[in-house]
Amino acid sequence: TSDQRIVLFRLANKKCQACGTEISLAGFHADHILPHSRGGATAISNGRALCSSCNLSRGNRETS
Repeated sequence: TSDQRIVLFRLANKKCQACGTEISLAGFHADHILPHSRGGATAISNGRALCSSCNLSRGNRETS
């Protein structure tokens, strides 16, 4: 939801959770840590804020 996106952005302190680059509220990607396609829940506990480059490069791989 839009509320979940805002929470993820605030928790990330305006930084991509993978590479540390600065992100904007309008431009970041809300990422599932365990991909939705692999059964991951759409929940704050399974989410993180990523820049578009990091999110698009990971595909549906699980993070370690």
